[in-house]
Amino acid sequence: MLWLMLLLALCWNLAEARELKSVALRDSPTGTRAEIVLDSRAEYRLIPLSNPDRLVIDVLDTALAPQLRLPAGSGVVKSVRSGSPEAGVARIVFDLAAPVVAIGPNL
Repeated sequence: MLWLMLLLALCWNLAEARELKSVALRDSPTGTRAEIVLDSRAEYRLIPLSNPDRLVIDVLDTALAPQLRLPAGSGVVKSVRSGSPEAGVARIVFDLAAPVVAIGPNL
């Protein structure tokens, strides 16, 4: 079974609107870790999809930072893309090489 660990790193900056600042991928012997950095705490939805395999993270009441750069695929992650399916929702999509079990955030 392949693993994708999600780490939502949070720092507080109340002077700015809530933004999704960065996304990074790191491989380890136990799986691939995705690190998503926000400027403040936010609620999110984790949506696993199949055919093709994807893992979607919707971060609520959050915008994508204008300077957001997405990492190239690594490990089980073939590619990463972003969007905003509706106003106030920042979406990150991990296109996967195989199904994964997502381990929740490490705050």
